[in-house]
Amino acid sequence: MRMYKILVPVDGSDPAMRAVDEALSIASGKKEAEITLLYVSPSPVYFPFYSMVGPSLDADVKEVEEREGNQMLDDIIAKAAAPKSVTLRKKHLYGIAAQEICDYASDTKKDLIVMGHRGMGAFGQVMLGSVSNKVLQLAKSPVLIVK
Repeated sequence: MRMYKILVPVDGSDPAMRAVDEALSIASGKKEAEITLLYVSPSPVYFPFYSMVGPSLDADVKEVEEREGNQMLDDIIAKAAAPKSVTLRKKHLYGIAAQEICDYASDTKKDLIVMGHRGMGAFGQVMLGSVSNKVLQLAKSPVLIVK
């Protein structure tokens, strides 16, 4: 029997936490399951004055993102009440969230993507578009959107 693999993109929001709970519920019914919590940091934004401050700005931003992203993932794992048959993993990537989620799910052959219906406020949804909607359009594996 092969392991059942679930990908849960997280951003620390309430809908993302409900997606973690739902993935744990689904996984607890499987003999062997693996849940990967994925956090995608945006690629560093280069400001017009970037050439004046140099590459240290990029390194500083990335260092802060790495530390905060990994701390969030560690906190979620610590709070998750995972059954012993479920393995929890974490992954931190950089880029455009929806694309990174779909690429990672495809590359690692995930059986299911479970994600919250939105992770940011309504204004951000209008300005940036919905990551969950883009994942629904791009993903090759099944997607479960949790409200």
